[in-house]
Amino acid sequence: MNKVKPTDFARSLSNYFFEYLPVQKGLSENTIKSYRDSMSVFLDYCEKERHLKREKLEIQNIDRSLVEDFLSWLEQVKNNSVATRNQRRIALNTFFKYLQYENPEYVLLCQHILSIPNKAGKKQTIRHLPIKAVEEILRQPDLKSRSGRRDFAILSLMYESAARISEIANLCIGDLHFERSGAIVHLRGKGKKFRDVPLIRDISSLLKNYLSEEKHYRPCDKMEPVFCNRDKEKLTRAGISYIFNKYIKSTRSAMPNLLPSKVYPHIFRHSRAMHWLEAGVDLQYIKDLLGHADLSTTEVYAQLNTEMKRKILEEVHPKEHQSSQYPSWTEDKNLMGWLSNFQDTH
Repeated sequence: MNKVKPTDFARSLSNYFFEYLPVQKGLSENTIKSYRDSMSVFLDYCEKERHLKREKLEIQNIDRSLVEDFLSWLEQVKNNSVATRNQRRIALNTFFKYLQYENPEYVLLCQHILSIPNKAGKKQTIRHLPIKAVEEILRQPDLKSRSGRRDFAILSLMYESAARISEIANLCIGDLHFERSGAIVHLRGKGKKFRDVPLIRDISSLLKNYLSEEKHYRPCDKMEPVFCNRDKEKLTRAGISYIFNKYIKSTRSAMPNLLPSKVYPHIFRHSRAMHWLEAGVDLQYIKDLLGHADLSTTEVYAQLNTEMKRKILEEVHPKEHQSSQYPSWTEDKNLMGWLSNFQDTH
């Protein structure tokens, strides 16, 4: 039986996922998974809608119109949002940027695909919680139980450090450095980038006490995870999300009108950034604390803060002082007459 010869597309795709993204680009496992999922959706479309079997797909079978039709299909048939459509496009673009260097003979093809524009959509609002809401969520864990104390440490560290949920899940005990003035947490961010975030004394003491207790139940060497489940295994992103959502539910029960309709773990990160900004922390420093590569990513918080202030000013502005109620200066006959005379004499 003859073996099926791999196509040029299959060879390039394999090298892209197993060599280029993880080794050369050093991307995180989560980012690679996201790119892989987008490519899987594209291949499903090629196979089911265009009858192009993935095992027989050649690079020459792909062109700009195919990718454009795929992006339209995402919106019109799969009912994906514009944001999701753009994310899929970015993921595909990463592959075709790689392909034009890996296979120079397809540079023109790749350039045509890369020229597909991003689609403008409704600007998403960054959601964040007021400090009162964060405080109420932190009151929910039962500090009389060991699991409650662990959960309180998780939630407190998530908020205080503005860490992503994956960064909390991947945290090792050796990443916590305790000092007299507080502690420093060493976070592994996107693209295997690292950053150090200082923690105040209260959070430092909380983590110290938590780890002191944990030593009685499991190994606490430097490479051991900071947070474990009841089986002494590292808490996953899903596990931390479950814990977070559990306390969101209990907060809603205690104070039904306090939280917005949608609350997700990443909202703690947004909330901390906004609270830093409101406290007067410099935007450049917030950028470093959040691990943003570009200041423009952080500036969205400043824009949001300015918009909030404007709305507050509008709400407290006296109704009788609204500009629509001011008499038009053109209706003042004395003023108009003076202006006419002034123009005639000059």
